[in-house]
Amino acid sequence: MAGHLKRYREIARVLTRHGLHATAVQAGLGRWLPHQPTEPVLEVERDKLPGLLVDTFEELGTTFIKLGQLISTRPDIFPAAYCQAFAKLTDSTSPVPFEQLAAVVHDDFGATVEQLFAWFDPVPVATASIGQAHRARLHDGRSVVVKIRKPGVVQEVHNDLEILRNLAGHLSRNSQLLSDMDFAGLVEEFSRSLRAELDYLTEARACEEIGDNFRGAPGVHMPWIDWETTTSRVLTMEELSGIRIDDVDALDAAGIDRPDLARRAVEVLIRMVFEDGVFHADPHAGNLFVERDGTIGLIDFGMVGRISPEMRGQFARMVMALVRQDTDGLVSILLEIAPPRGALDRWRMRSEVARITSWLDGRALADIHLDRVANQIFTVVRHHRLSLPPEVVQLFRMLIIVDGLGLKIDPGFDITTVLHPYARRLIEEQLSPRQMAARLRDATLTAAQLGVDLPSYARQLLDRIDSGGVDVTIRTAEIEPLVGRMERTGDRVVAALVVAAMITGGTNVLVAYRDRLGRFAGPLVAGGGAALTAGSAYLAWTGRPRHIRPR
Repeated sequence: MAGHLKRYREIARVLTRHGLHATAVQAGLGRWLPHQPTEPVLEVERDKLPGLLVDTFEELGTTFIKLGQLISTRPDIFPAAYCQAFAKLTDSTSPVPFEQLAAVVHDDFGATVEQLFAWFDPVPVATASIGQAHRARLHDGRSVVVKIRKPGVVQEVHNDLEILRNLAGHLSRNSQLLSDMDFAGLVEEFSRSLRAELDYLTEARACEEIGDNFRGAPGVHMPWIDWETTTSRVLTMEELSGIRIDDVDALDAAGIDRPDLARRAVEVLIRMVFEDGVFHADPHAGNLFVERDGTIGLIDFGMVGRISPEMRGQFARMVMALVRQDTDGLVSILLEIAPPRGALDRWRMRSEVARITSWLDGRALADIHLDRVANQIFTVVRHHRLSLPPEVVQLFRMLIIVDGLGLKIDPGFDITTVLHPYARRLIEEQLSPRQMAARLRDATLTAAQLGVDLPSYARQLLDRIDSGGVDVTIRTAEIEPLVGRMERTGDRVVAALVVAAMITGGTNVLVAYRDRLGRFAGPLVAGGGAALTAGSAYLAWTGRPRHIRPR
């Protein structure tokens, strides 16, 4: 607990030093602030806030840097300015002395580095906030890369995650904006993800699973895992070498067909999504290599996404709706994938989605970039507070990276030529007789269950009515048009009664006093006719069809 108190004070001090005194108070850190200001604290300018938060997260270390990186990948929740600012956070840190890592290896295997490996380079090839990577060679001569988790990082991260949960709870209670964003839920999601990342066995299994999915596939190389020298703190995998996939000069010098390479690389990554349901979620250029014969190799499986068959089908329908510029179809599938967290203005949402499909209409495929389409969809999701599942956001991010990678290799590359066949095949599978029969069976079971539950629901409703009635909530914005309609209807009823009375009364007068009116009968009939015409015109005008735009 003493460590927690020290960390709370440190977080409060760092926030205050960067001018975020109000944020510290909202996060429940007021008691740990280094001093209470004697003058009113000036509010931070809105456009400077993202940069100040990035500097703060960077100073607070591993856990906060990882959280900032997650924020940068959630444009469905956070405005673009924050995503762009947090994208600048890097995971690289200064190396840990080799002796400390050698001690971790000895603790896990009861043997020294020299005993386990024929050769081990003490100079790291990469250093991140959680671990460090070194080149080595097994006793059978195979080259490997060994990732070793830094000592003490697990306890540090676990302590920070507990503190972050408390801070997120305070911030959500004190900020309606963060509450609407479900910031506390985001921190929970982040906590699960980071705890999994700390365990190298998770990465090893993911690498092996994806490797098994591509076993026997030509032109693809996934590294094998050496399980004899792998634990939750030490990961040993095959070392891949070749040309970095975005080094176009080296690719040209090696005689690699770049358009063909772009298509093959993207097909490998898209297949992971639509066929296997397990995909490399961080396929940036540093994680892909091209070997001498053109084979594509992938490394670093620390970020892996998983998507269910149902979600794959829904995503395929979204892709097809975009390709066809189907506004209503896109609205429906968005609401199916991402239900709203509150009241939904469907008309406004449809108008925003229509702007996306209108922008796509008539535009050449070469001019359509996936990142721009995705950002427009994320804007709709954010505006209407839709609950987009994390795996779908992860999938969008992966596809954006893949699209950029394909264009880097081949400027004429079009990702839709790869996406479209997979999406169409998934939809055709959903409409196959077997799938339709399965869906009909599920619907029948659901209907049967509803029939069984219905008497219970009816009894609960009757009990509720007997115990005090049922509350009905109506928003002002919804009742105002109804009141207006009722007022107009009342006016028309009054006018109709007046016109009817004039017709009846005028007729009776003309019949009863026809002889006495004499020469006044003509003008009286003309005046009555004019009044009747005016009344009829009023009724016709107020009864015309009205096209009212929803609020």
